[in-house]
Amino acid sequence: MEDIINALIQNSKSSQLACIEIHNKPIFPFRYEVCIILNISSWELLFKAFILKYYPQVKVINADGTTKPFDKCLSYVSSQLGKDFLVTKENIQKLYEYRCNIIHFYTDNIDILLYSLLSKNVLSYKDFLLKHFGIDIANETNLILLPIGFKSPISPIDFLSNDSQIQNSSKAVQEFFKSIIKSTEIINEEGIEDSILYSFNMSLINESRIKNADVIAAITKDKKKSAIAIENVIEKFVLTEDETEKGIKKVKIDEESLFKSYYTETFHQVVENSRILFIDFKQNSRFNKIMRSLKNDPKLYKKRYLNIQKESGSYKGFYSKKVYEKLEKHYTKRK
Repeated sequence: MEDIINALIQNSKSSQLACIEIHNKPIFPFRYEVCIILNISSWELLFKAFILKYYPQVKVINADGTTKPFDKCLSYVSSQLGKDFLVTKENIQKLYEYRCNIIHFYTDNIDILLYSLLSKNVLSYKDFLLKHFGIDIANETNLILLPIGFKSPISPIDFLSNDSQIQNSSKAVQEFFKSIIKSTEIINEEGIEDSILYSFNMSLINESRIKNADVIAAITKDKKKSAIAIENVIEKFVLTEDETEKGIKKVKIDEESLFKSYYTETFHQVVENSRILFIDFKQNSRFNKIMRSLKNDPKLYKKRYLNIQKESGSYKGFYSKKVYEKLEKHYTKRK
């Protein structure tokens, strides 16, 4: 049995590395069609190794030599790992959906969306392999990929915005897009603040506005200056809504800086850090209820919307580090 498990893992790794290698080739026809087929194959092999290792009573290999189908493997692994695996499950399902319906997507270019799904997926694969098999594939391969190409860097937000090509895409692509939104809703309903897409954070501000706005850094085209102009960096601050309090210096903080310096913790990070900080911590309904109550305090929680101006539509929530002080009232801190 051990030999079979090791063989499945090795083949899984080979398939995933082939996926990455092909994706990063400068010219490769049907790039995402091939990469996603390899990626799903890699997960299928890894799931079978997982089941054989932890649940040997489950039949993976049939008498006729056939094996448990991919969707059955994914469903079983998900049922065993629960909420901790939900984001990865939804991400894999989107790629599997694409793989099974590739022919319906041939007339549309959704490479940006597929890139974001696949990037997040590969990171999840690395984490799964390390957590359940103790194999650090990132350390083994030492891959530090900095893609260089003939187009500007892109973000999935460009594709998902109201002005994007989604408006004129085929029915199949629009349905695929709706399924991604549905996956996000499922994840949010479980109190998990994460995304099945690889996220990008970028802010570009006109350098001429530095003198009359609260800008920390800006890009300038002035050849006589450095490419990055920096002014008035605020290292420490306290958030308050009391405008009448004396001795308080009023400052405005641009949203990008606010989420880099104050609201820095995702829900997943709070969970992982709480496992380390508190002896009796468990991610259960009690914990989710506490976290929901903390969302009512603007000093502890803030939503970051894709549409910053209207503050509507899709968003991701972030907590300040003060959230751990609140959790100390409910859990026993390690000494």
